[in-house]
Amino acid sequence: MDQAAKHLFVGIKITRALQEDLDNPAPGMKQYFDASNDYLQIVEFGESKFIGRYLSDGFPVANMGDVSRNVCSILKLITRGKRIEDNDVQIFSSQPTSVSL
Repeated sequence: MDQAAKHLFVGIKITRALQEDLDNPAPGMKQYFDASNDYLQIVEFGESKFIGRYLSDGFPVANMGDVSRNVCSILKLITRGKRIEDNDVQIFSSQPTSVSL
């Protein structure tokens, strides 16, 4: 296994309800998860889609909580204030692969 090709991804599983919100985001919020940004990416792990962000190599452990809160904050903006639980945020190790909406 090539460890150099792996990256940590912090994100939330896209449920049917979240997908509906992504299909119809709050005004001006699509920029936060379109393919040309540094905010959030949509990726596939197995048969599930997740929205979140990749971490750079050597990312400080002390900042993990900040990343989780940032992902939740942006998703709350996109979904017009729907509650995102801290327990919904997951960490994955994989090769970066974005998917299109």
